[in-house]
Amino acid sequence: MTTLITKTITKICLPLVILFSISLLLAGHNNPGGGFIGGVMFASVIALTYVAFGLKYIKSFFNPDWGNWFGFGLLLAALTAFSAIAFSHNFFRSAVEFVHLPFFGEIELVSAGLFDIGVYFVVIGGLLSIFKNVGDDE
Repeated sequence: MTTLITKTITKICLPLVILFSISLLLAGHNNPGGGFIGGVMFASVIALTYVAFGLKYIKSFFNPDWGNWFGFGLLLAALTAFSAIAFSHNFFRSAVEFVHLPFFGEIELVSAGLFDIGVYFVVIGGLLSIFKNVGDDE
């Protein structure tokens, strides 16, 4: 049983930490951050929610199969790594494209960003699958 203070702080932290983890993910190919640390941040706040509210309460309205998240991330990361070979480049070569969008200006699209998204989902799926399986054991 957790306190009201813990539950309230968890409700406040949940959206803020998720937004911060996405920020780390998107900045990762040029700045400190990336898919791994963004995924750890996301998994940690979901784990905090599990601890604060209990696994049964969370499963009543939010019960994804974290193994599918892991599989999707692994597939995306592998496809990104091998896609360069299809274009006669070295394994894992990153491609960069600059695109002009109205209201945003010029943005940089990097294939390493797709790899980071794959890592993000692998970390989230792996950590939360382990956490959920350990928490389910009664």
